[in-house]
Amino acid sequence: MVKLIQICASQNDLFGLDAEGVVYHYNFNTNTWMKLSRRRRDDDSLAGDKQPTVAEERIAHADGA
Repeated sequence: MVKLIQICASQNDLFGLDAEGVVYHYNFNTNTWMKLSRRRRDDDSLAGDKQPTVAEERIAHADGA
């Protein structure tokens, strides 16, 4: 399990941030953290640099569930 250094909660969501700046979203149905894909906005991307987004990666819950 990745060590989260910051947690942010809203009424219906839970997000975590690791030391490398990767953001995770907690899935309450499966009790797992999901690594959010990194998406570039059109104005942030370099000309001709149209890389596919990173697929979400399932991160096991700390208790191994």
